[in-house]
Amino acid sequence: MNPSGNPTSGVATTVDAISGAAQAGTSSTSGSSIDAAAEAAAAIAQAADPARKLVVLLADGLRADTARDYMGYLQALNEAGRAQWRSLRCELPSLSRPLYATVINGEPPLTHGILGNGQAGQALSHHLFQQLDAQGVPAAIAAYHWFYELLAGEIFDPLQHRDAVPAGCGLQAARWYWEDDYPDSHLLADAESLRRAHLPVQGPSLLFIHPMGPDLAGHVHGGESTQYAMSARKLDMLLAQLLPRWHAEGFDLLVTSDHGMNADRMHGGPLPVEREVPLVWVPHDGAVGLSLPERQRDIAGWILERLGIAAAPGSATA
Repeated sequence: MNPSGNPTSGVATTVDAISGAAQAGTSSTSGSSIDAAAEAAAAIAQAADPARKLVVLLADGLRADTARDYMGYLQALNEAGRAQWRSLRCELPSLSRPLYATVINGEPPLTHGILGNGQAGQALSHHLFQQLDAQGVPAAIAAYHWFYELLAGEIFDPLQHRDAVPAGCGLQAARWYWEDDYPDSHLLADAESLRRAHLPVQGPSLLFIHPMGPDLAGHVHGGESTQYAMSARKLDMLLAQLLPRWHAEGFDLLVTSDHGMNADRMHGGPLPVEREVPLVWVPHDGAVGLSLPERQRDIAGWILERLGIAAAPGSATA
């Protein structure tokens, strides 16, 4: 979310930045001037109409430097001016369940109270999916079963809850996995199936995807291993198959992570390799100049803003 909390401040920033690029283009060739003008028009249209369709991909355990060095497709989009690439620091402790909660709730762990991975079945009192539902914006999720527990407030039962949508959680559809080695390729196929079956062609909607591949590789082999690097490469190749489809349907993509990974096969502390995570914005129309979240706790509010929703007064996502 914009630091000011004003939904229009990102619009002004975008217009100013792109306008400057367009003016610079007029001093070179006419072709670059046309390109700059087209980019400016796309950015202004995007900023003026925040009611977008959005895919959020939370790649578990993906370090910022690993994403930068091994995700060639996303870097190709970045070099072509079709993506905005940066990083941010995750909250502490840099553990999965607390940071899952932060990403969808907008509060640091010390505030929302999910402080460790062992708090199975403890629910969040509020989260962004509830606000989406209150405004009639549909959402679907394909994620690890700890997300189910945060939304449902009960222990996940794979024989009962595989596709369960917890009452009052604001989701239209869900697919949960419970084995850490569930392939990312299968999960992304699950997510695409949910999108096609449950999210409308018109109007804003959210598809939330949470693959585990990098985290598993890091815990087994370490954050400096070839296996960990390969997990990022594989995820990047999967996105090369899916992102053109999402873009063709008008969906934008935000890629980030919950935490990083140390060479000692663990995370949880304040070291940069455990806290620095990627933040990659890839809009379908190539208008990349929007302000991105400055902190991990700002992601939930930013998602709501992108979907045309103002966070409820006094909420953590405001």
